[in-house]
Amino acid sequence: MGSKAFRSKKLPVSLTRKIDEALARRMSIIVGEVPGACRLFQDYLRRKKCKNVVVGHAKSLRYNAGNWKAKQYGKSVTEREKNMIEKCDSAIIIWQDSSGVIAENLEILKRKGKPTFLYEYITKTRRGKAGWLDPERVYDPYYSWKEYMRKKRKAKA
Repeated sequence: MGSKAFRSKKLPVSLTRKIDEALARRMSIIVGEVPGACRLFQDYLRRKKCKNVVVGHAKSLRYNAGNWKAKQYGKSVTEREKNMIEKCDSAIIIWQDSSGVIAENLEILKRKGKPTFLYEYITKTRRGKAGWLDPERVYDPYYSWKEYMRKKRKAKA
């Protein structure tokens, strides 16, 4: 999964290596379908002629480069992302400019202890860095507050 604002023409080499490792291990792939990073992931998987891919979507499927099986993981983006995270064993993420949606996903992955390889890209400097999710780092400083508010709203409903 990754930031929809990520507009590179191709995936960073550090990510293609991680994807290739996953493919060599015959891992199943769940990929999103929004513009940006997810489409780059899909295009790469199509070029690699991957078969064991599921495209996760919310309300409707917008992109499926390999005509793979598609699955609705929720009715909203938030629900879709949480359910895809729940279903995965590990993740490869592109995070651009500290995007709040991806930051929240990183917190969930971290708290669930799921191995996550992260490519963090800053538009202003045009630099990216790759590495494993840091269990000590705070990716979304508002995560606990957001969870509290969700529970509060749910209790009222």
